Amino acid sequence: MVNALQYTLALVVVSLIVAGCTDSSTDNKQTITDDKDPNYRGSWAQVPIILSRIKAPSFPNRTLIITDTPYSAIADGSTDARQAIQNAIIDVSRFGGGTVSIPRGKYYVDGPLTLENNVNLHLQEGSELLFSSNYDSYLPQVLTRYEGTDVYNFSPLIYAYQKKNIAITGKGTLNGQAENTWSTWVDKASQEDLRRVPGSVKGEWEKVVRNMNNDNVPLFKRRFDRSGNLRTAFILFYDSENILLEGVNIIDSPFWVNHFYMSKNITIRNMTMTSLNKNNDGIDIESSQDVYIHNVDFATGDDCISIKSGRDLEGLQKMIPSKNIVVQNVRFLADDTIALGSEASGGVRNIFIENSEGTHLRKGFYFKANKNRGSHFEHIRMRNLTYGDLADVPENRRKLSMIEVTTNYDSTGVEYNRDPEFKDIRLENFIGGTSINPLTLEGTDKIPLKDFVFDNVHLSAGEKPNAFNFVDLATMYFRNVTVDNSPLEAFVDGGQDSTIIPQSTNTPPDVYAGEENILSLSHGNSLTFSGDVIDAENDPMTFQWEAVPANAEAVSMGEDANGKNVNYPFGDASTVRFSNPTALATDATFEKPGTYRLRLNVNDGQATGYHTVFTEVRL
Repeated sequence: MVNALQYTLALVVVSLIVAGCTDSSTDNKQTITDDKDPNYRGSWAQVPIILSRIKAPSFPNRTLIITDTPYSAIADGSTDARQAIQNAIIDVSRFGGGTVSIPRGKYYVDGPLTLENNVNLHLQEGSELLFSSNYDSYLPQVLTRYEGTDVYNFSPLIYAYQKKNIAITGKGTLNGQAENTWSTWVDKASQEDLRRVPGSVKGEWEKVVRNMNNDNVPLFKRRFDRSGNLRTAFILFYDSENILLEGVNIIDSPFWVNHFYMSKNITIRNMTMTSLNKNNDGIDIESSQDVYIHNVDFATGDDCISIKSGRDLEGLQKMIPSKNIVVQNVRFLADDTIALGSEASGGVRNIFIENSEGTHLRKGFYFKANKNRGSHFEHIRMRNLTYGDLADVPENRRKLSMIEVTTNYDSTGVEYNRDPEFKDIRLENFIGGTSINPLTLEGTDKIPLKDFVFDNVHLSAGEKPNAFNFVDLATMYFRNVTVDNSPLEAFVDGGQDSTIIPQSTNTPPDVYAGEENILSLSHGNSLTFSGDVIDAENDPMTFQWEAVPANAEAVSMGEDANGKNVNYPFGDASTVRFSNPTALATDATFEKPGTYRLRLNVNDGQATGYHTVFTEVRL
């Protein structure tokens, strides 16, 4: 038995090749120096580790100005400046990298801008890029994404594919001019009172895209033009790394504002997004990792931040998670704050959201999955958040929830018998204003929601009662949770009578087990793990490491179009050995390749908290 607040993270590498079976040298360890900061202990100890890995790109001291010769762009808002800007981007990249500077003025851009390696596109204060409404200018098609599916479609207005060290910075404006163009392809939003026009119907073309995904149609055949009405993102970073968005103002987007797919080392800071067209997600993080979002103002026509990882057959084949994401000090001004899902076949884990506020919102937290869209959602942390009253939107009331978690979201399409899981989720120090549905938790009879902690959460009453369906209340902890200053009441599992939900005086220990690793068996077969744990009640704690067996997950993905089984390659957990399974620090030894889930369980005598570490073992 040991006391809380005694432990410091030891192993903090992302990709680690161990040189020997029992090597635990200090070369492979890092210690958090400020281990006395109580704000970053327990699971929150992972935040400084993630941030230490995320480095904004730097660029050589070389600047090309688009109005200078030979580029000679004209800032009159009507003369096409696209080629001038694109030529400067290409040139500065060929020279070894640097900055392409956009001076003050309005520049008409008749088509997409494609970023190249080692380029910072810098918009000086008072500059504005006005993107064309001529759809044909965004052809020929490029490889892009549409709601969890790879397609060839209109180019995003700003596009990067397999690029490194790229940035968009400055104090200028990127204007998509989509309100009366791209946005008209569906029922669009109205900016008046932040109300939405009902009856958005995406049509047959969305079904076509999903069918292509589930039928495993070759990518080269997934090609769309104006006849498909697939709107394009404003900015797409596809399979890229070392990315910075800073300072700029982005307005009037065709579709999602910023989309990051299969990308990593991403910094988004000190900027604004104002775009209230239909489906104008502010930031979509899809199958990406190591993301830092800081000091951003969102006023967007859908989710401000949405975290995804693919869907349908393609998502299950790739199984690329979104992970290691930190959100700090942002303002949610419209419409919805944080969404996990709906496309999340590859999983979502290690998400940290803190010190932020929201006003004029349509809904608060919305965590959504189903059998064809969802996988595991785990190790999610949210704290120190204040949301005002949700905006009254009569035509969209079903979405007016302050906190909603559902595993039955829009279940149309092919089912892959993969029950989604939400677990190890904590919401602490949260104040939420009035809403139609203050708190809705919905699991399934097969896999109920479990392992949630709501601590110091205060909601205002709504028109509809709190509802808990298929929730394992034995593993749910509610401490100091009120609705209109009264104890939490809810309808449980479809019952007709409200039930007062018991409040706990104890919450499970908050646990961090260490960073994810890649181990090469050719260099050894052992890794060292050590973590951080904090217990709010400062109770004595005991520890237990385990390898989670594959049958604890729904690993069957069904069959592809050729009848071949699609499976996620978990390793045999029974072959994993721990040198000291009842200590905070231990060596884990692996005999075979595969993906393993190592879990540190910590019990304070009343409840158990845990953190799961994914480890990939390669030949």
